[in-house]
Amino acid sequence: SSITIANGKPTLLTFLRKDSNSCLEELIIPDFQIKEYLPLNTPVAITITPHKSGIFPYHCAMHMFSGTITVHL
Repeated sequence: SSITIANGKPTLLTFLRKDSNSCLEELIIPDFQIKEYLPLNTPVAITITPHKSGIFPYHCAMHMFSGTITVHL
């Protein structure tokens, strides 16, 4: 649930939802304005290019499952 990436570099993240819990159908990364549907057992690729360092949370639609993206120099 913790991802570390480099600042200023395009980064491809692939999410694979294996749990049928409906809460996990949606991935939200607020600081990157990402809201993505995650179908069951289907990889979903998302590219982000961070423009500042820090720790950025991501979560499901109901905030029951979460993690962080750490961006470093």
